[in-house]
Amino acid sequence: MEMMYQAQLNLGDAESPVPMIRTKETLDLLSVNDVLKVTVERESAVQNIKTLVSNNPFELMSLSKENNQFVMMIKKL
Repeated sequence: MEMMYQAQLNLGDAESPVPMIRTKETLDLLSVNDVLKVTVERESAVQNIKTLVSNNPFELMSLSKENNQFVMMIKKL
């Protein structure tokens, strides 16, 4: 069963810091308890977004790899 989400970002092969900035901008627009699905190709982007999540009122609910892309589900707290 796929997790429900309210917004989605497909950032593909974007170079840092673009994925982290776009993720933060989108999460800031969401309501509390909303979930954002972020898809990136670069592992460096995953690490930067994980740092963003740990330093803000967000929760990384899941991280998986599908078809050479990392898929993150992030909840705004």
